Amino acid sequence: MKLNLKQADTGIQPQWQPIVGYTSEFNPSTWVQMREKPNPYSHDQALLLCQVTEDEWVAWVPDHGEMVLYCHQFFRS
Repeated sequence: MKLNLKQADTGIQPQWQPIVGYTSEFNPSTWVQMREKPNPYSHDQALLLCQVTEDEWVAWVPDHGEMVLYCHQFFRS
């Protein structure tokens, strides 16, 4: 039996769920200073994109790309 992905329509759309129960000192679209560069050629600042968990953020680092940062890896500049 083959799976026909063209006809697969579950009607379920992905949705972002807000993290409730705490407030963060950081917001999406905020530039932060990283404690260490991810590689020697990348910048030392990151743009926070979205919060994953209480202490994890998806961020974009120029000359590196997207990565997950833990709150202890960056600070407000």
